[in-house]
Amino acid sequence: MIEEADLERELVYRGPVKNRSCTDVVCLVIFIAFLVGWGIIGIYGFILGDPQRLLYPTDSYGRICGVDEKLKDKPYLFYFDLTQCADSFLFTSGCPTPQICVKTCPVENFVAIDAAAETGEALTKIKMICKENVTVSEMSVKELVDKGYCASYYIHSEPLAGRCVPLLTNTSDIFSNSTLEPVVPIEKIVNVARSLAHFVILDRIFQEFSKTWWVILIGLAISMIMSFFWIVLMRFAAGLMIWLSIAFILVLQGVGTWYCFKCYTELKDFPEANNQTLAENESATNLITSSGRSIWQIIAIFLCIFMAFTILMLIVLRNRIRMAIALINHASNAVGDILSTLLFPIFPWVFQVLVIGYFAAVALYAASIDKSNFRVVGPDNKTNINCSCTSVIDSVGTCIPLGFEKICDIQCPGSTCRFFDTGADFYVTLLQIYNFFGLCWSIFFVSALSEIVLAGAFASWYWAFSKPHDVPAYPLANSFFRTVSYHLGTVAFGSLIISILRSIRVLLEILESNARENSINCCCCIIQFFVRILEKIIRFINRNAYVLCAINGTGFRQSASDASSLIWRNVADIVVLDKVTEFLLFLGRFVIVTTLGIVSFYVFTNKIPYVNECISPTDFFVVPIISTVLGAYFITGLFFSSYSMAVDTIFLCFLQDTEINDGSAEKPFYMSQELKEILGKKN
Repeated sequence: MIEEADLERELVYRGPVKNRSCTDVVCLVIFIAFLVGWGIIGIYGFILGDPQRLLYPTDSYGRICGVDEKLKDKPYLFYFDLTQCADSFLFTSGCPTPQICVKTCPVENFVAIDAAAETGEALTKIKMICKENVTVSEMSVKELVDKGYCASYYIHSEPLAGRCVPLLTNTSDIFSNSTLEPVVPIEKIVNVARSLAHFVILDRIFQEFSKTWWVILIGLAISMIMSFFWIVLMRFAAGLMIWLSIAFILVLQGVGTWYCFKCYTELKDFPEANNQTLAENESATNLITSSGRSIWQIIAIFLCIFMAFTILMLIVLRNRIRMAIALINHASNAVGDILSTLLFPIFPWVFQVLVIGYFAAVALYAASIDKSNFRVVGPDNKTNINCSCTSVIDSVGTCIPLGFEKICDIQCPGSTCRFFDTGADFYVTLLQIYNFFGLCWSIFFVSALSEIVLAGAFASWYWAFSKPHDVPAYPLANSFFRTVSYHLGTVAFGSLIISILRSIRVLLEILESNARENSINCCCCIIQFFVRILEKIIRFINRNAYVLCAINGTGFRQSASDASSLIWRNVADIVVLDKVTEFLLFLGRFVIVTTLGIVSFYVFTNKIPYVNECISPTDFFVVPIISTVLGAYFITGLFFSSYSMAVDTIFLCFLQDTEINDGSAEKPFYMSQELKEILGKKN
């Protein structure tokens, strides 16, 4: 039989309400319609696009090297004149020079005219690289070069992303070959090679990944285990860890102040002129102190003031820090009682990876809708040639490359149909903009869904009077089904606002990068700054709005309004709690990432004898080390996101608890005993 006190407690229960209605339905309908449109764009791109045009090189006729039927044995693209590529991005926008597919890249330096004079035309024609269907025996070497049928020169090259390019390792050979200088502007060739040097680095990076990927995965698995144990450790020693960290900071400030005053005292009796003499001494101490008495004095005074300010803030905020530590302990207990919340962020992360993959696929297919434009080029390499031919489409000289030499040889003597540039209709640009906004909205939608689900689970835990016995069964699953059933519109509303702000930021960054006037750059930079601040504020409000939505079942606007009012009434406590929590989580990430970084350094530099037998030596060991560190940082953030959401949810529930309840039998507090002792309250 239910006791009277329990019945009264049930009537004032402020946990996640059971009787709910759907919120922000209009936003959900808009989001679903947007996703349908995004899907249609993807289907359109998949039908019309051909990513092989971007992934594999294409010749001047639009055929894909190594893929098209007649070119399967010719996987590499050769450029007739690489100097024309100096102002174009070789791998996307193409190069305004004839391009053909070849079986192998050139392995020597060659100038056709010089070779003809030295070895004769017969041998020279054998070595020349020419277009298809060109009868070299009917023309001289000079005619073949002048008419653009054959390359006038080529340079020792290596295949890079399917293109034959001279790499920096070959530039010494280029400079040493005097026969090239009169014909080829060597400096332009070297500039092209230098512009492609970063692609060589990318190639080395991929090679390192292929050798060390399994070791990196082991390191990431270790980071997951360390993150889990760190959260467990915070459940039992969060307060001790925070106070020890604060003490360490004070000791560090004190030691720094003492050392600076020590250096200042040692230099106090020396005249200013002696500083130069001290700087010439090889002693490490003198090298440090030779920077001058005034510098050490300023640093010492600054550290002293900063330490005094820190001590003063600790005295003034000691109760709030104690309360923040108690709330963190409370959140640690919540995470410990609902361990599934630690693994839950993995599922939103998987969905976000799928969203990014879909975005990349649509972007790739849409970009491949771009078409190659060809123009008529005369003997003097000028465009806008006035010639009438069926393969010339319009007055600006747009032409069809296939069969141009045969059909238009008489009407356009000495002219060729060459690649001009790549371009797309305006609608393709609109598709890419739509695709990018879809990425932003979907990513933020999944992130917001994760936050509101976790908030509902932790709120169920807080509003259980006797923890963990009164906590509802499967709080995380129940919260997920509540959110999906009633609050997807709220999730769509909040994520839409953030997506709009993020898109504005990206647009401003594009305008800034393309602007030529300093005034425009300055305006874009200032606007970006304010938009970034606004985005941070909105994200903070959204996060707390999701918590109240998960508890009270209200829509986004009502939840955001209630959250803002609650935050404003307790702004000092929120600032302290936020900074203490942020510091504690940063401390955990720093310890885990630094530890893995040091271990990976010793592993990948072959400094551990037993490990050397299992790992193949790496020439570019920085790549796996950085990959391990970045991966560990990401994984710790994934685990700590649940903990951070627990702290925020528990804190808002705590604020509601203090405002709604008074500790009476009818309205008892749901907070922990530690918090009640700090606040001087009791049931």
